Amino acid sequence: MRILRTTVTQLVMHQPPEQPSPAPRNGRAYEVLKVRQIPLAYYRFLYAAVGRGHHWTSRNLSDEALAREIHAPNVRMRILYCDGAPAGWFELDAGRAPRETRLVHFGIMPEFRGQGLARHLLGHAISAGFEEMPSALTVETNTLDHPAALPLYRKMGFRPVSTREVTTAAHDDD
Repeated sequence: MRILRTTVTQLVMHQPPEQPSPAPRNGRAYEVLKVRQIPLAYYRFLYAAVGRGHHWTSRNLSDEALAREIHAPNVRMRILYCDGAPAGWFELDAGRAPRETRLVHFGIMPEFRGQGLARHLLGHAISAGFEEMPSALTVETNTLDHPAALPLYRKMGFRPVSTREVTTAAHDDD
């Protein structure tokens, strides 16, 4: 098993931006839908489509453990659809830390990258993250994530608060 080293940056936001980020104006239909009790197979599809290339591993769990994580009452999930196809998604945890919501996962499907959707979907994630009026919305990204992730988080108003070095297993050895 190959082990990768990465630098994780934790970021925080204490209030949402005043203006939402509109969907691109390109003649396509976009819709962001709340998901309740997402089927495990569909979650795994979204997670792998976005995260496999970035070596995401935190949700590679048994059915029982995954259901406990993603169907918990404090977890919020939304999926962005473009012309009816899933184009991206995010997952929020609104209850593990007092008065803090965590943006656990955020991503755009590979075939929809480069179309201006990340800014639009992140705007939805920020709005949803502040629905329960936490004192902070946090997110972590690392150097294995898409290279545009950290600059986008910063552009949208998140501020870095810490970094740390971690290791993770590479997916290419599966």
